[in-house]
Amino acid sequence: MKQIIYPISIFLAFIMLMPFMAQAQEEEEIYTVVEDAPQFPGGEKARVKYIQDNLDYPESAQKNNVEGTVYITFVIEKDGSVTEVEVLRGIEESCNKAALEVVKSMPKWIPGKQRGKPVRVKFNMPLRF
Repeated sequence: MKQIIYPISIFLAFIMLMPFMAQAQEEEEIYTVVEDAPQFPGGEKARVKYIQDNLDYPESAQKNNVEGTVYITFVIEKDGSVTEVEVLRGIEESCNKAALEVVKSMPKWIPGKQRGKPVRVKFNMPLRF
């Protein structure tokens, strides 16, 4: 009898925990497309101004005539904070570093929403040097 009850009890416990496991997995999902996209505080013009005011063109890159676009990817968290900042495609180490620094220093965004709830959203941004 114990041989039958034990597997059944484990199976029932697993079934009862499935909704909680699915909820935890859904909370951690990073979206690439959402109903309401994340927004920089003040909108797109404010984001562009922030980048212009805070992105330093490294002196070494200027001296070597380094030009191009650094593509940065990052996650806007449910609370609007910027995390997981990485270079997708860079041009030169000092420019890549400057691009990373300016994105990491951004203030909290208005988070993206899916079905009315804040969610984690992957965001890509080109920065031109």
